[in-house]
Amino acid sequence: MGVRVSVVVSTFNKKEMVADCIRSILDQTFRDFEIVVSDDGSTDGTPYHVFREFQAQPKAIEILARQSPGSIRPFSHIFTSQGIPIQYHYCQSRGLSTARNRGIKAARGEYIAFLEAEDLWDERHLATQMAFIEANPATRVCYVTHKYVGEDRKRRLPDPETPDGWIFRAALERSPMCTSGVLVHRSCFAECGTFDENLPACEDYDMWVRLSAHYQIRFVEGVTVARRAMRRDGSPRAWSWDRFRVYALEKAFQSGRLTIGQRLLVAEEIVRKCERLVEGFRRQKSEERSNFYERKRRRFAQEVRKLRASVPAAAH
Repeated sequence: MGVRVSVVVSTFNKKEMVADCIRSILDQTFRDFEIVVSDDGSTDGTPYHVFREFQAQPKAIEILARQSPGSIRPFSHIFTSQGIPIQYHYCQSRGLSTARNRGIKAARGEYIAFLEAEDLWDERHLATQMAFIEANPATRVCYVTHKYVGEDRKRRLPDPETPDGWIFRAALERSPMCTSGVLVHRSCFAECGTFDENLPACEDYDMWVRLSAHYQIRFVEGVTVARRAMRRDGSPRAWSWDRFRVYALEKAFQSGRLTIGQRLLVAEEIVRKCERLVEGFRRQKSEERSNFYERKRRRFAQEVRKLRASVPAAAH
């Protein structure tokens, strides 16, 4: 029997954080959901901790008792806590994208939400998003904003932008959505694909670029995701993450699924990101990499010129 929402929780070696994360899901006032925990091969005793904290049936403890904590074989187990079904899938470590995709595949819900192990939800989170869905039934993707808590508060990070509707242009620059705030109708993954398992980072950027090209992304007010993890974007090497974004943008450009106007926006963004990468790698005296992105910049600068000639000015 299906549920309205499946909440996919991906985790790796964060047993205390993931327990808090699951508690924040179980505290939801909206109750028609399941939790799908996708454990990417944790070696810190996460399965033991979760089963113990949420009183999994003795069978789950027996499964683990027959294995050593540092070398658990893949397994799946379903149990309930506070009347909510919890699927626990433990697999060999293959990275965050694979863990999320395993969760999507196992999910039974009409809608799929994500909550990273480091993040927490307000108890009204799902109720607020599902009320928006009921009032706006054409919505396929929506999100809420986020804030950083704990040590990140001291960094005085700016409030995230919250565009609404056709946000493709905003998503190209740097997606305003955090994965833990997004709710997606499962049909969107059939249409646009799941997370790219070849990407070691910026896999969420890649996903939101694909979704925002085809669907309106609606912003929902009223609740905020609490994020406990440090932002990578604030590091001195943040510019280097653009190499993964360029990969994602090239995929989109070559997909054959974009309008001419969207292809122009993508080409322009590739040029901007390549410029940043060329500058960064030159500062590092990495001529091979800087030359690689300079060649790519020139190629897409040519694409920009061609597309601007074929796209009406109003569509730029």
